[in-house]
Amino acid sequence: MKRKISLFVLVFVLGFLLTGCGASDAENDRYYGDKYSGVNDTNGSAPDGSTGVDGAGDNVADESINKGGDVIQSAAIPALENRKIIYEARLRMNSEDPSVVYNNVIDSLDTYSAYVESADITTTRYVVYIRVLSVNFTDFVEEIKTAGEVVSFSKTSEDVTNSYSTFEARKLALETQHTRILELIEVAVDLEDILTLEDARFEIETELNQIGASLANYDSLIDFSTIILTINKVTEEEVILPKSSSPIVKILEVTKDTIDLEVHNSSEQSANIYVDLLLNGEFLRQYEETTYGDSTVVFEIDELKSFEEYTFKVTSVTTDHRESNVVSRYTTTEKTFFNDVANVFIISFNSLVSIVTFLSLALVAILPYAIVFMILFFPARILYKKLRTKFPKKEIIIEKHDEEK
Repeated sequence: MKRKISLFVLVFVLGFLLTGCGASDAENDRYYGDKYSGVNDTNGSAPDGSTGVDGAGDNVADESINKGGDVIQSAAIPALENRKIIYEARLRMNSEDPSVVYNNVIDSLDTYSAYVESADITTTRYVVYIRVLSVNFTDFVEEIKTAGEVVSFSKTSEDVTNSYSTFEARKLALETQHTRILELIEVAVDLEDILTLEDARFEIETELNQIGASLANYDSLIDFSTIILTINKVTEEEVILPKSSSPIVKILEVTKDTIDLEVHNSSEQSANIYVDLLLNGEFLRQYEETTYGDSTVVFEIDELKSFEEYTFKVTSVTTDHRESNVVSRYTTTEKTFFNDVANVFIISFNSLVSIVTFLSLALVAILPYAIVFMILFFPARILYKKLRTKFPKKEIIIEKHDEEK
């Protein structure tokens, strides 16, 4: 009897191993896993609170969803009925303010039964993984496109019906074998037979767990399609033309109310010469002249105040709109007789102010000593008078006494 059981067990295990090898050849990767999810997280919560792996989307009230990942994409396409297709879209967008695009997409999640699976946000880039109910996949993608400037877009789909069916068939066969092994364990007597059966049971349960995880992940990816949205921050770039040759500025003559300024256009092209007149940093007026390339123009600046320092800022703009660097010059107009008189008066007044200031400071410096002197002087004076009044009487008595002797 023991030999029969042992023989039966060995034949059964051999058949199990051969079946397992055949399944491995048919499907090299037992755990289909996360390669479609974009991130290593398939447990994200759907909008209704269901998980992203175990029956993701099963609780969503929509007639187009069947349990086990069966999604009818369109009634108008019979070929897609009951097919198991994984959809994925990638969008790359540019925006001066990525947060605006991101917030607009977030506001639309509930409308399309979608949720954010993960997000990587920096000041210049937003990378967001979104899971959306597959029947709303196309509509939601079109909605996202209207939120900003689309730089690139791609959409992929993969029919995993055959792989899904292979997993299901393999699962059914393993469950049958698992049930039979449990029955044999119950009737087995020999320890060696029990250990062999337990090893077979363990291998079957391990593979069943792997297949179950793969099927659950398939269901999640089929029921909820993936959208990978990248939003890059862009800034407007100002195109700056190279600078033109700077003009050469020379002051020819200075009087009390005029200044003659010579400006040479050192560029080979014709240019407009601009001269800005400033007094004490305040802009007064601008002069403009047009010159040919490598030529000179003279500006006569009049109506100036005598004995004032003026600033001239000179630039040139060539015909191709290239502007030169600013050339600055400083000069002071000549004095007049009244300027000299005013200067002498100002100098005298400043000297008087300096003397008064010095005396005031000296008085302030001496004042503490004077106060201390007065405080000590008056009490000492009073005490001295009292003593003088008292001691002279003794001297008179001494003199009288001497005379009597």
